[in-house]
Amino acid sequence: MSWLVRLGIPAAVLIAGYFALNFIANNWVWFLSGLIIVSATSLCAWVLFHTEPPQPMDPEARHHEQIMRELDQLPSKKFDATIGQLLTGLNAKQVKKFGHKGSDLGCNFVVTLTDGKRIIVRAKQNDGTMRRMGERHLKALGWETKPRWNCDHAVLLTSADLHWMNHGPRNDKLARHLGITLIDRKRLAEWLDSGSPPAALRPRLPREISAQAALDPSRPKRR
Repeated sequence: MSWLVRLGIPAAVLIAGYFALNFIANNWVWFLSGLIIVSATSLCAWVLFHTEPPQPMDPEARHHEQIMRELDQLPSKKFDATIGQLLTGLNAKQVKKFGHKGSDLGCNFVVTLTDGKRIIVRAKQNDGTMRRMGERHLKALGWETKPRWNCDHAVLLTSADLHWMNHGPRNDKLARHLGITLIDRKRLAEWLDSGSPPAALRPRLPREISAQAALDPSRPKRR
């Protein structure tokens, strides 16, 4: 290859680049607009092809959601009273309301079941922030269960959905670690609809009490 060709190719590339950059500089608005349109179209196409279509609600789920919407519209005092009536319907030995105690954590109820088990139930209405703050509420309740309320178990009861997006597994894991029963929007709707409380709020059967007593190392053994 002659030296003229060797020099001509780089020169041609530089000249072409110069005119191309000059053209882009004079028409950058059109290039930017085109880039935005292409990027937005690509993003919309990706979301469209990677998002599952919403599944229609079955009649039971639709009924449960209607129950919770009515609960969401109640004033906070009426919501607390509704939960109090729900707990009173457990036929427990005692249900004592302590209110909010000057905090935004919810209304506190201490429920004493017929088997002597004491449960602190913290009821928190869906206020729009609860589902993002579930971890905070679980930790606060877990730290207070025994030292403050002298209870054997704790229940966090809320009309908010603490299982939205990726929060469910994290909240469930934390609740198990702290020994808390989590009753959020779906389980609360099922309870209100069926009238059947979760197992954590039902008194233990005599055989369950005997089995637990047999495993309790602090219980004196008969001679």
